[in-house]
Amino acid sequence: MTRSVKKRKQIERRKRQLNARIKSIAQLAAKHPTDPEVVHLPHVSLGDLRRRFHPHNTGWKGLHPVLRRRLPKFKRYPLDSSRPLEVYRSDGGLLLVRDRIKDPELIKGLAESVQGLPPPKHYKFKGIKRSDYKTVHLGTWAAYAKECMITRELKDAGDKGMEFLEHNGPLWREMSRLFGQYTPGPFKQFQLYPLNQPCRRFCGAWCACVVNNGGNNPNQTYAHRDVKEAQYGYSCIVSCGDFNGGALILYELQMIVEMAPGDIVLIPDSIITHSNEIAQGNRISVVTFTQENVYDYWHRKYNLTLRRQFRRPRA
Repeated sequence: MTRSVKKRKQIERRKRQLNARIKSIAQLAAKHPTDPEVVHLPHVSLGDLRRRFHPHNTGWKGLHPVLRRRLPKFKRYPLDSSRPLEVYRSDGGLLLVRDRIKDPELIKGLAESVQGLPPPKHYKFKGIKRSDYKTVHLGTWAAYAKECMITRELKDAGDKGMEFLEHNGPLWREMSRLFGQYTPGPFKQFQLYPLNQPCRRFCGAWCACVVNNGGNNPNQTYAHRDVKEAQYGYSCIVSCGDFNGGALILYELQMIVEMAPGDIVLIPDSIITHSNEIAQGNRISVVTFTQENVYDYWHRKYNLTLRRQFRRPRA
């Protein structure tokens, strides 16, 4: 597809703005040096994880039997509010960052605004209820469509849904700052191309978020991968509420990362199988994301080169 002069100039202008923002984020990080806990995993490669990607969520059953047996021996990384945790793959790429929101009022406001959301409807797929969890997807995606659209649940939530997204704007900006600091390439690509109206990026650098609050078993999730999210992107998890426990289990990384209210985790969750331990109390999590189908829209509209990989069937 040949881009018009207007579109080319628009994209170049956006690229300059994003490069300037990435530079300012790097300068800000340099002014506030930290002593992170750095972990290198010689047995994990991000490229290998992408090659093993499967478009269906195989969950616990899809894990290698060795990983299932080794679960009790996974290394645990305890809470540490004084410094971030950084996990890198064998070839130096980023696998995970855990940090903490410095402003407790942002986390308190998030918990209060989650309670203000209307109860979600349980949609059915081919006549079957998908889940008993109270999960709400708020934002933009392009599911089964040629153009991006507002999620159905955001439309159902109406003004309260928009108030939730706007009220937590400072939190989205703080999470985006972490994204830009550690992964400037995906950070820039997530924001480079425009979205069709009335869609926009509702969660800082990301197009949407999912709110997990309550349900049949609200304090524990089962092993899964978020296969609809961008393979070459990152999602960000923030927890809030009054709870203990609920550590994040990362199966391919063979590690367990403890989380407390106010902790944020940056992770490529489409290619890493994850779940959380049982939590005591009221655990709420919000995950910001951009789905892979938005990349499809950018590919059709702006000729973005798709880099995604799928597991090849056995001969």
